[in-house]
Amino acid sequence: MSADMRYVLILLLIAFVSACQPPDEEQAQQMQRQLELQREAAEDLPFNFKTDLDSLLTDYFALKNALVESDSTAGVEYGEQLQEQASAVRTARVDPDNEGLWMGISQILDRETENLINTSDIEEQRLHFEPISEAMIQVVESFHPVGYTIYHQSCPMVRGGSADWLSREEQIANPYHGDRMLRCGETIKQI
Repeated sequence: MSADMRYVLILLLIAFVSACQPPDEEQAQQMQRQLELQREAAEDLPFNFKTDLDSLLTDYFALKNALVESDSTAGVEYGEQLQEQASAVRTARVDPDNEGLWMGISQILDRETENLINTSDIEEQRLHFEPISEAMIQVVESFHPVGYTIYHQSCPMVRGGSADWLSREEQIANPYHGDRMLRCGETIKQI
């Protein structure tokens, strides 16, 4: 096969693949529609469930701020509050799919907050904060419990990888490094 023929075949393949992909504008519209459907489903959640999740977020942000300040004593205190609030979330009248999702998340929160509050070592607390944050990101993305902006942030330099967290503030305040690398990270998206 000649070089010209290979070039033509490659161009045809690229054209074919491109034709099968929806245009960027259409992809953006599809993504927007998926977000709208998720938000509509979240609006159907019982008021008590959403207010309990709002309180859970408040406790999570307090824990995050304690880790930013490298305050392990406050970390234990806010970890206990987070654990208590997670166990108090009311799921009456929540549909079975959302209730099942919440139950899985609450098990992670219970286990990891228990581990966090049983250590006074700030680095160990930060280690347990990572799965807590992943669970809370799932809460916010799945249930949309609040009407304010939450920032999904990430640090690429946590134990040889990256780790994410949620924040009320757009400015980075890294809970995994505290004052050692306070501004290390970036905002991935607004939720």
